[in-house]
Amino acid sequence: MRSSVTALTFSLLIFLLPSLGEGVIIEKVVAVVNDQVITLTELQERAILIRRALRNPNVPLREVLRHIIVETVQVQRAKKLGLTVPDDVVDDYIENFKKANNLDDASFLKLLKDWGITLEGYREEVRRRILISKVVNLEVKSRIAVPEEEVREYYDNHKDQQYLLPAKARFADIYIPYGSDREEAVSKAEAIFQKLKLGESFKKMASLYSQGPNAQEGGDMGWVRKGELLRPLDAFLFSPNVKAGDMKLIKTDAGIHIVKLIERQERNYVPFDSVKGEIERKMIQERTSERYNRWLQSLMKKAYVKVLM
Repeated sequence: MRSSVTALTFSLLIFLLPSLGEGVIIEKVVAVVNDQVITLTELQERAILIRRALRNPNVPLREVLRHIIVETVQVQRAKKLGLTVPDDVVDDYIENFKKANNLDDASFLKLLKDWGITLEGYREEVRRRILISKVVNLEVKSRIAVPEEEVREYYDNHKDQQYLLPAKARFADIYIPYGSDREEAVSKAEAIFQKLKLGESFKKMASLYSQGPNAQEGGDMGWVRKGELLRPLDAFLFSPNVKAGDMKLIKTDAGIHIVKLIERQERNYVPFDSVKGEIERKMIQERTSERYNRWLQSLMKKAYVKVLM
């Protein structure tokens, strides 16, 4: 950090204004960032929106001040690079905010009043945040690139942990609930099962006797992933010894299932092309965060910062 304060900053520290008459309140300076002072009034006003942004109304003023100092350094860098935020950009942002929250002009102004901030104060906060976004885009985000071969390498290194799909099976089911007579339900299910083993149509038996879903579609339950069904059904359908067409009568707590495996697909991977964009965004976000932290640390090291509270 620089070890000296400019004459302008020093005079502001003492008086804020060169000459004050009687009855004029001297602003308390709470911090100096390079040649810019932060006053207690500014800190208290900006604390409202910063606490809202952090979703914590109890953030201490010292922590709020730290946020303001960091933002100030970034804004100063943006201005040094000649970046600006025209009024119409601020206007567009505010209009979008109003539309997103179903606010007309009057209700928007009332909201600001309820928050305890002025329209001009809100506009400057918007301008400041857009300016910071512009300088971060220019000096950080625009310099991040992730070649496709690196995306592919990430996929290959993480596919067993993140992109492995469990096996899935398509099956049909005839369900006979126990009802009031458990033995009768079991006898009925066993008789149906014997007919199926002798070659009776599963679809026909399902439409005639099943009280489960999709009975009229022959009991076809579609595709399920391993681990989605009751354990006994899951164990049968995904056993390596079970082949398409195999059937089993399975008793559960609520009733009896006669299950037929129609087809099964062993576990495989999510296709690279379907997750390439997701991986690229993740890698860009990680690299942006790392580069932003280094960039900000560099700015802070070069800045003169003095906290006076």
